[in-house]
Amino acid sequence: MSTSMILDFVTNFILPPIIEALGSESISRAYRWWTASDSSDLEAQLTNLRDSLKIIQSMINDAERKQGEKSDDPVRLWLRDLQRLAYDVEDVLGEWDYEHLRCSVEIRVGKKRKRSSFTSDIVDKIKDINVRFDELKERARLLNLESREFHPTAMQLPKTDSLLDSKVFGREDDIERIFDILDDLREKQYLVSGVSIVGMGGLGKTTVARSIYTKAKEEKHYDLVAWVCVSDDFNEETILREMHEHFIKGGVPPSSINVLVEDLAKELEKKTFFLVLDDVWNKDQSRWNAFSNRLSRILKTTRNSIVVTTRDEKVASMMMKVSLMQNSMQIYKMPRLSDDECWLIIEETILISSKQTSISSNLKNIGVEIAKKCGGLPLAATVIAGTLSHESQTSKWKAIRDNDAWNLNSKDGNGILSILKISFDHLPLPLKKCFSYCSIFPKDFVIEKDDLVQLWMAQGYLHQLNESSMTMEEIGDAYFNYLLSNSLFQDVQRTSYGDIKCCKMHDVVHDLALAISKDETFILKTGCKIDENASILHLRVEHYACEPPDIPANILQRLRSLFIEGKKVGVVFNAMASNLKSLRSLKLARTKSRAIVMGSWKAKMKKLHPALGELKHLRYFDISNRYSSISIRTNYELPESFCKLYNLQTFKLNRCYGLKMPEDMMTNLVGLRHICFNSDSCFVLRRIGYLTSLQTLHVFFVGIEEGGGIEELGGLTQLKGELEIELLEHVRSRSEATKANLKEKTGLRQLKLNWLCSRGRYCTNDEEVLEGFQPHPNLKSLFIKNYMGKSFPPWMMSGGATFLSNNLVELTLDYWHNCEHIPSLGLLPSLQSLYISGFKNVKRMGHKFDTTKSNSPRGVEPIKLFPALRRLNLYSLVSLEEWIESR
Repeated sequence: MSTSMILDFVTNFILPPIIEALGSESISRAYRWWTASDSSDLEAQLTNLRDSLKIIQSMINDAERKQGEKSDDPVRLWLRDLQRLAYDVEDVLGEWDYEHLRCSVEIRVGKKRKRSSFTSDIVDKIKDINVRFDELKERARLLNLESREFHPTAMQLPKTDSLLDSKVFGREDDIERIFDILDDLREKQYLVSGVSIVGMGGLGKTTVARSIYTKAKEEKHYDLVAWVCVSDDFNEETILREMHEHFIKGGVPPSSINVLVEDLAKELEKKTFFLVLDDVWNKDQSRWNAFSNRLSRILKTTRNSIVVTTRDEKVASMMMKVSLMQNSMQIYKMPRLSDDECWLIIEETILISSKQTSISSNLKNIGVEIAKKCGGLPLAATVIAGTLSHESQTSKWKAIRDNDAWNLNSKDGNGILSILKISFDHLPLPLKKCFSYCSIFPKDFVIEKDDLVQLWMAQGYLHQLNESSMTMEEIGDAYFNYLLSNSLFQDVQRTSYGDIKCCKMHDVVHDLALAISKDETFILKTGCKIDENASILHLRVEHYACEPPDIPANILQRLRSLFIEGKKVGVVFNAMASNLKSLRSLKLARTKSRAIVMGSWKAKMKKLHPALGELKHLRYFDISNRYSSISIRTNYELPESFCKLYNLQTFKLNRCYGLKMPEDMMTNLVGLRHICFNSDSCFVLRRIGYLTSLQTLHVFFVGIEEGGGIEELGGLTQLKGELEIELLEHVRSRSEATKANLKEKTGLRQLKLNWLCSRGRYCTNDEEVLEGFQPHPNLKSLFIKNYMGKSFPPWMMSGGATFLSNNLVELTLDYWHNCEHIPSLGLLPSLQSLYISGFKNVKRMGHKFDTTKSNSPRGVEPIKLFPALRRLNLYSLVSLEEWIESR
């Protein structure tokens, strides 16, 4: 990341709130939390610190102007030291907030507050910081840095209502040509044949391959299809495991490669497959030979196809040399788009984003010139279009057209990064930080939108827009949508009710993020080392060796993000834990290709290091079993000190069945806003009602012990997104169900209500319990499973279904064994998906299921039934005898 960008962020978004906090009354009020003996010294040190910050802040602009290009330039070194010191000040004030939270929790739970040495410790730290600031001021004097009046940058973000989903422009002929080549090769009855799509980054190779993949899948040209993003790590075992996951649904790839090959050979005995290997870089012929040998062992039929995308023609040539594919592979060189096609991309993007029907002639003339500068690269046109869509002034379009970056050549030889950098430079400052942070993810990584927003929030990147009262999550959503509208994200996937769920970054856009964040973000792979003088803040560790990596302590102490992937993630973390003083975000994740192999080390893991609880600044913690579709029992045990993470905002433990958690977790972690785990994890969280700031709770298991009842949900009025309530048989009455207060939870979009299926068919209270679970009308998706009542609740009936009248797009009613009639659902105007299963007593449908035309008064136009319905599934209606048609 450029020094200029870092300093802008420090100047505008780190120093101002620190200065404001130091001058606020909160400092004086906070004295009451600690002994008064050091108060006067503390106040003097804080005043000194505030004055120093103001002086230094006034010099930054002059220093940025005077700094040289060399890494050892004195002014550049001064700015680097200032950045580090600003982060240290932020940490010290963070400790202050942490201590305030600690005391608040102890008072609330009735603990006797112990006399603390915190005040003297904080005074010592601030004294040290003041000494360092004095040194900076003296160095600034020697460097002749001048003070200038500071004017903070106002944060404004254009509204982005319309987001352009992925669409293919100008590649229709390429798609058809490649598909014709594949068909011709298949007719020759090769065991396997295919096409290598070759071209520079940003030409649309992956887009074309995705279209071919979709066509092959939807039109069922092949029995099985698989997509594997290979990127830098070409490993035949990894590819075969991916194929296993795609071809054998629900199956867990075996740890033995020989068994893996046998499984695939058995599955493919009488089936054909279509395989895409995306973004391949491997130039090692021996690896291609090894892959070919494995592949030959699983092939039993002819007419199988492979499509490869690569930037390097040498890669395609090597693939053609392996014995299995010597005569059956062809190279397709991806052509550039025409200037007119590039303009079509720009025009379409702008019109959709702005909701306009045309572009003014002045802007169009400039836009056509910009399209010519895109060099026939659809990615360049798409990203530049995103930037132009936020600018309406002719002068801004001209500035983009005349940018010198169009004439620069980057190291990849085609200038694509320089072109993309134009769009990056036009982003609002905080969004530059948010974008560059994405470099910590691997290429082709599926980025969950909510997860990304929570990571940004943990780093302090989300800032109020003007005088708005938006939550941090709402601001994060706005940031995400802005980056998406700039086409810096792609391949968006949505939930069944239309909300954005996840996305990816184009590999060239990811290259840009890596280039921008190279000073702050580092990917440590097995066998690599880190320079102890590096300024790393965000570290991803990919480690498969037996011993933890050797990382300098001073590097660990400054880290703000740590993602650990590999063979022994717990062991690696434990080796680092005592030094992670500034950590905000921590992920401990299994890697996709090693999920089964790691079973041996899992059993050895006992407790995570007690130092986990000393991470005072930790706001995000994820120990999910991310790369398995099933829940695996984990032997992680969280230490008791985990309850001391008072600043923790996000805790993720998906697919971690058996995780041991401290008893007092919910009463202590008052800052939690998001708890994420799936229903297979079976966690009964007691006293969750204490977490009044909670916004995400994917699953709640109703318990029978104190602190585990349904009433714990009552005060969680900020819940948003999805909520699944399990073990509803523990709810005894309608009045008890209403204590969940679902009717007031305006942010919920999906609700799942599940009773246990094995409790028997004769239950007496299901009807009144379900009546008490009436949700808010904003709900878009409703699932109800294993309900044993005989009738629908009043709020679901056609006469009183106010909540169903407008917003519901998805309804699933599963295994309602005792219900005999299904009420009218045809009047739901937004319903797109309806799934009805297991209504064993329903004998007739139609007369109540859909409202007939005869019900319309004479002279009144009949009401159209199911006006938005796209999917209707009726399953296991074993007693159904008659469907009465509407007349």
